Amino acid sequence: MIASWLISAPLSDPKDDMQLALIVQLSIAMLAGELAGSLPITASWCVVIALLGPLLVYAIGALLARWAARAMDQRRALIADRFFGFCSRAHWIASVCILIAASGDLATAWLPVVGIAGIAGFLVSCGIATSLVSSWNAWLLEQRIRESAIMRALDSASTLHAMPSRGAYVLAQARASLAPILAPLIVPVLMSQIGFVIAVKYAPAFTEQAQIAGAVVGTALLLLLVPVIIPRLLGLRRLEAGEMRSDLEDLARDARVGMSEIWVWPTNGLIANAAVMGIIPGLRCVMLSDALLECMPREQVRAVMAHELGHVVHRHLLWLIVVVIACWSLAAIVMNALALEAFTQYAANIKSQDMVETAHSFSLARDGAVLIAGLCAFGFASRRCERQADTFAVQLLSTRAGSRDATVASVEAMVGALGSVALLNHVRPTRSSWRHGSIAWRQAYLRTLSGRAHAALGIDLFVRVMCWSSLALVAWLLLNSIIDWTGGATLN
Repeated sequence: MIASWLISAPLSDPKDDMQLALIVQLSIAMLAGELAGSLPITASWCVVIALLGPLLVYAIGALLARWAARAMDQRRALIADRFFGFCSRAHWIASVCILIAASGDLATAWLPVVGIAGIAGFLVSCGIATSLVSSWNAWLLEQRIRESAIMRALDSASTLHAMPSRGAYVLAQARASLAPILAPLIVPVLMSQIGFVIAVKYAPAFTEQAQIAGAVVGTALLLLLVPVIIPRLLGLRRLEAGEMRSDLEDLARDARVGMSEIWVWPTNGLIANAAVMGIIPGLRCVMLSDALLECMPREQVRAVMAHELGHVVHRHLLWLIVVVIACWSLAAIVMNALALEAFTQYAANIKSQDMVETAHSFSLARDGAVLIAGLCAFGFASRRCERQADTFAVQLLSTRAGSRDATVASVEAMVGALGSVALLNHVRPTRSSWRHGSIAWRQAYLRTLSGRAHAALGIDLFVRVMCWSSLALVAWLLLNSIIDWTGGATLN
């Protein structure tokens, strides 16, 4: 999400639900100490409940996968849609199990032994295991889909990829989906904890500031180093010289975007997606998956490239960081005020001995509300950035065709590219997506652009106002914090 948005801007991401669930699971795991004792569950049962998440997902997914595989033999694709729909929501089963486990006595029993890091690691690993067993179950259906596509590929002279073994498939999915998500989630948290430990030893009065500084340093390192790390992590290879590469380089020049490299992402034809990485022109690069390059028409590949260039031109990678901070800061301000008001009214009617427990409950409710509100606000902002990148693709392709209005051909190229991505990734066009919006939603918007002047498109103004408003809020909060830290009067 948020995580992969900090390192890249993908065209569309079928793993959106998994990313969102991992963020929630990590948040629950980090709050395990505060949640401890909320439910009367022993530590042993907490472990069983946490492990129950991936076990349930495996058992239900295995049954659905076998049912779907038999249904495919009878040309009933609806059952396969149900299986992939279950896989997209399966992570929430694990999230509920992790929440229940964290709310028991797990942290109370384990904290003296393994610390909060050990508890968080165990709980998050249950979420990761859920993703792995989902891929394990999906292999059977992917194999059937690959087999059914062999004759069609031979007729069209398309590239044929050998289906990897089940273990290799799971590892490939983990490398492609989990690693790019977990690194941006864990590195800032780890750097924040390092800052906290250093501050406790050398400057106890500045632990909060040290945590924030550590998270900022971790995020900055990711932004700078990801164009170097990701090609090695995913085994990317350079797009060979030829018409395709020349086409894409011409697009980048027309968009006035500096690009160090165009990579091919080898997925054995299993993933159709693209992403831009890096904020420094000398390191910035674009990666396009093999399935996207091999299965999509040339005009759709151009549209995908133009979409990625739109993220660069509008500086979405940097602005989304500002928006993330603004979303959670605003959510914290609003929810803190609401929780304080509710607690003040409720506290007048309770006994003094219950005051601490009640305050703790309100604090947990506030933290949960902040997480949900922040995620909703960021999802809204991210979807608007995706819409702006889609719009830019239409604008760039239309401009190259010599028109100042959105041409039908450029609109259909982008609409077709989104449709191909949905088809190749086995995603229903109507399926909602937290960060990207559904494919159908994006296509419906794009079709409204035909014949409209580039300057008359309101999405650019909307996103500009959204980003600068976020920056103003962050600057105000930063200034207020500096005055507080230096002992001056607040701006409130």
